Amino acid sequence: MNSYRIHQAIMLASQNTQSLTDFRQKATETLDRLNRTGEAEILTVNGQARAVLLSPAAYDELAREAQLTRDVTAIRRAIQEIGEGKGQEAGAFFDRLRAELLAMKSRSVKGAK
Repeated sequence: MNSYRIHQAIMLASQNTQSLTDFRQKATETLDRLNRTGEAEILTVNGQARAVLLSPAAYDELAREAQLTRDVTAIRRAIQEIGEGKGQEAGAFFDRLRAELLAMKSRSVKGAK
């Protein structure tokens, strides 16, 4: 879900608002509606938004989109760093990592004695 769609979802969600008191009285009805429509519900206390309810499917979609956004950001950053000469050959990286892990293992074995 791109930022426009998230903003749009937030705007749509604001149309589905109810007080916590009303939610307590109609929890099953509200949860059924959430699962049927996939729309969010804002719960208010004293007129102030205090929580947002989502169906599990809507939450999963948002979580997947957020993870995708983080992944794309990391990939773009890596591509930029490679372009700036900050990358290293995979073989050299794994050789260094292997050496570091072996050194850590050696230190932990010596420390256990």
